[in-house]
Amino acid sequence: MFERFSFLEHYLLYIKIICVVLSSNKFLIMRLYIFTFMCFLVVNIYGQNASKNYYSHKVEKFVLEKKIDSARYFLDSISETSYKNTLNRFIKKENLSYKEYYTFISRLGNRQSVKYIKISDFIDQEIKVPSSKTINLDYAEIKWTQVSKLRDEVGLDEASAIQKDLENYINQFDDKNPEVLKIKTKIRTHPVVMYLIEQDVKKGKALIANSLEIAKKLNDKELQIIFLYHLTDFLLLEGKLQEYIDVSEKSLALEEELPIHTNYYYSIIEHLIDAYAYKGGHNDRVIKLINILYENPSTRIHTYSLYAKIISRLDKNSTIKNDILKKFNVTTVPELTSKFKKLGKDLNPNDFYQLINESSRALAKNAYTNLALNYKDEAIQITRKIYSQDLSKSLANYKTEQAVKKKELEIKHEKEKTTLYGVIAILAFILFVISLLVLRKIKKQSKQLSDKNKIIAKALQEKELLVKEVHHRVKNNFQIVSSLLELQTKGIEDEKALELANEGKNRVKSMALIHQKLYQEESGLIDFDEYIKLLIRELSSMYSSDKKVATLVDSKDIKFDVDTAIPLGLIINEIITNSYKYAFRNDADNSLSISIEKAKEDNYKLIIEDNGPGLSNNFDVKKAKSLGLRLVNRLVKQLHGTLKQSNTQGAKFEIYFKDSASRQLVN
Repeated sequence: MFERFSFLEHYLLYIKIICVVLSSNKFLIMRLYIFTFMCFLVVNIYGQNASKNYYSHKVEKFVLEKKIDSARYFLDSISETSYKNTLNRFIKKENLSYKEYYTFISRLGNRQSVKYIKISDFIDQEIKVPSSKTINLDYAEIKWTQVSKLRDEVGLDEASAIQKDLENYINQFDDKNPEVLKIKTKIRTHPVVMYLIEQDVKKGKALIANSLEIAKKLNDKELQIIFLYHLTDFLLLEGKLQEYIDVSEKSLALEEELPIHTNYYYSIIEHLIDAYAYKGGHNDRVIKLINILYENPSTRIHTYSLYAKIISRLDKNSTIKNDILKKFNVTTVPELTSKFKKLGKDLNPNDFYQLINESSRALAKNAYTNLALNYKDEAIQITRKIYSQDLSKSLANYKTEQAVKKKELEIKHEKEKTTLYGVIAILAFILFVISLLVLRKIKKQSKQLSDKNKIIAKALQEKELLVKEVHHRVKNNFQIVSSLLELQTKGIEDEKALELANEGKNRVKSMALIHQKLYQEESGLIDFDEYIKLLIRELSSMYSSDKKVATLVDSKDIKFDVDTAIPLGLIINEIITNSYKYAFRNDADNSLSISIEKAKEDNYKLIIEDNGPGLSNNFDVKKAKSLGLRLVNRLVKQLHGTLKQSNTQGAKFEIYFKDSASRQLVN
């Protein structure tokens, strides 16, 4: 199997063949004529092919942005007559059918270059609720798609508001009509997803089961596929791998019975690939599924990491591996990973990280150790770039910057008022009439300033909500990483590797707790008394088993921003983890004490101590070789702090550090 040639590559290949045939000197003039003609033909035909949809995309975008003059200018360049007429009716704002709106919005919604919030605003402004006594299915489909897109790309509140309006519209019709019953069932996907977000498995699966029963009665395969797809999300939450695979295979079988695949088709295939790869063994089935994705131009770019993943699980002499190498016209795994890297350059950072990481594993599997390490280092650099410290700092300082800007505007406005009042006082001595005119002008300006302040206040409120939403999404991303690590640990048999994976999962959880608290707090500060108790609860559930540990936390009224909270949270996580692993015993009265208090000279003091056997007397914590304690030393330096370890009635760690404000003064 070979890669498909593009349109231009085919014609260039033909040119090469003709040039070889006419390579003798006596055909030199003829060769030049033919070569020139073929180049002209290729450029002309390729140019027409490349610009086929260019002008229709331009007009669609201008219609969306209500730039009617620009849309009218490019309209004549569209060659497709029927769609050109439809777009002309959009420009003229003639009476358009809901079907035409649905087609227009679907075309825009499938393009990543168009922000969906703009499409949503267009729907709200242009598409009114139908007044007919029978249900309009095209309108219902438009609004159902709007709910799904808003939920995935904008926010839950916006999606829920549209969902409520859609339910009010549909519920006025009798569901004895099969079409009404179908759409009433279909819009249940939003509450199903909300149950998934809340991790309410019982209610979510019950709603899905009822919806599937209705879909079967209606003999509607598309509706069955939709709810089977959402069922797999809950099965993943429950860790039921085989049932997850069975349901996905059933969905895929239903897809094959349809004349046109649903929008869920390729997502189902991706779910099956991940599940089979995790389970292991079903390599032939995995390759068949990946090849289906490869044949689709829109999903092809995502298959490169999947091919690399399957190679990392195959033997060196596997025929499947050789088939993959032939497919991409290479002979070795390094050549293949290098080609994947070039082909995947347009992936987003997270997907490109997956590609590089899977390539590293494939190289390691095939004994290219040094090259595998290079790829692993590159993957680490990508991760650092994605989760840089600038992200946390910008999120924490955002609200403060907006508040400062608002205050500066207020001061500026007050200065302008003072200047104007002074002018009025001077002019009052000259002419009373002029004074009246100036006073009227001042009154008008004051009103304008008041209106501007209201707009600024509203904008600030929206930005604050945005910051909270970002914290919420960062927390969700950390939870996804934690869940992936949890799944990964189930397949690890080596105890050392399992321990490292669990420690990584704990670090992710400690950072996720920070963003969870930020999302819940209005002030943008984290209450560390609550945070430490939540962190201990998480760690005790993992390490304590039968160990009884009496815990004392003393950190009341201690709050920090995100720049201090994240490193401090990681420090506490590492030290408490060491206590659970090495200090506590099942047959002893174990105790753990954590305290944070304000010390002298703008410092804070953190003390963590246990009643275990303690560390050896010749142990130097600053020269520790373990990853956890090395991380603690580095984080203490980041906080401009000092670390002291001693043995009294167990291990005792005493850390002095500065908060963000104090560190900025030092800098």
